[in-house]
Amino acid sequence: MLDSVRTRLTLWYAGVLALSLIAFAFVIYYAAGNIFHERQDKSLRSTAQTVASAYLEELGEVHSVAKAGETVLAELSFPDRHVQLTDSNGLRLASSGNLTGSTITIPDATLAQARERGVAHVTANGLRVAVVPLSSDRTLGFAEVGEPLSVVEDGLRELRRDLFLGVPLVLLLASAGGYFLARKSLAPIASMNSQTQRISAENLSSRLDVTTPRDELGRLATTINDLLARLESSFTEQQRFIADASHELRTPLAVLRGETEVALGKTRTVDEYEKSLSLIQDEAERLSRIVEDLFLLAREPINTRAVLNEEPISLNEAVQDCARAAQVLAARKGVRLKLETDPPSIALNGDEELIKRMILNLLDNAVKYTPPGGEISLALARENGNAEIVVSDNGIGIPETDQARVFDRFYRVDRARARALGGAGLGLSIAQWIVEAHGGEIGVTSAPGRGSTFRVTLPAKASG
Repeated sequence: MLDSVRTRLTLWYAGVLALSLIAFAFVIYYAAGNIFHERQDKSLRSTAQTVASAYLEELGEVHSVAKAGETVLAELSFPDRHVQLTDSNGLRLASSGNLTGSTITIPDATLAQARERGVAHVTANGLRVAVVPLSSDRTLGFAEVGEPLSVVEDGLRELRRDLFLGVPLVLLLASAGGYFLARKSLAPIASMNSQTQRISAENLSSRLDVTTPRDELGRLATTINDLLARLESSFTEQQRFIADASHELRTPLAVLRGETEVALGKTRTVDEYEKSLSLIQDEAERLSRIVEDLFLLAREPINTRAVLNEEPISLNEAVQDCARAAQVLAARKGVRLKLETDPPSIALNGDEELIKRMILNLLDNAVKYTPPGGEISLALARENGNAEIVVSDNGIGIPETDQARVFDRFYRVDRARARALGGAGLGLSIAQWIVEAHGGEIGVTSAPGRGSTFRVTLPAKASG
């Protein structure tokens, strides 16, 4: 039962509400008690002042302290209150009929306080008593009016009873309402759960319903839909990657198998065997390059920093080494390679092997798509505190519609020609991954028939 979120929410809500109601009930009870006692004191004081005023008037007429007291108490009737008149020393002069046989004993300290302040309150003989001087000079005596404490206690008892009945009732009703609201509020989550359970690899195009996109549940559904979109894109890309990789691997394997079967089909001359072995070697090397590229790209989804062997790199030396290596390929095809570097040394932290691999991939791509007699330039410079590597050629160029996809895996502008040149469509994808793994950016500008320019920006160390 506690596995249900709405049950836990209801219990939490009921617990917090119970504590709040109990605290509120205590506050109300003690506040009401103080108010009841203050009102009782105020009412007793008013009654005592009335008795004192009537006593002074009667005393002025009869000129007898004892007779004035008896007359006033006979004329004034307070059924629920006890009235007593005393002299300045606290000795009784007269008392109401409901005090027959008993006396309200007032402490001397209370009399002194009443004489000093004009009024005093004290609890005595189970009564709450207000003491007021009879005269303005406070020397004549005191009027003392008392009321049983049970008057206030009865009111507080009724309040306690109401709170004992009301708090549980409110808590019960509120908990039921909280459970209903929790169930209603979590209903969209239950719907999202059932919809999500129906989504699998076969229907990643399905999306959750978003009723109110601005609230928390709507934003959660939108986030899940975005996640599903990314998963669908990744799954589609993975399927395409596997299909393209299988296609690329199938061709050299088919050549290897076919050439081997032909070579073993009958006895051949040494020259024929050498040609077959040479072809098998070329296809094996191509297959090895494809597998190596696939292995490198397989590291891409992993934590980039974990696969980089970071160390200080001199880009000037790396570029020069790559230019010397690419010079062999360019010379073999009849293409001129020009190197341009700034005299100041440019350095960065990174994986030197991967950086060289990136530059060689760009140079190899330029050599492949530049016709004999063409020119390739490799330039290194510092721009706005960053290192900038530029590889340009005046080859066949790239159509504008294809420029956004040249960094996709296995993508080739001219598939037939690229296959004839030995490309698998992985070089630029690897170059882009290496650049981004080092916190840089790579871009291309090109025009058909005018060549292409690949520009790489990497964060360089500060010079000096």
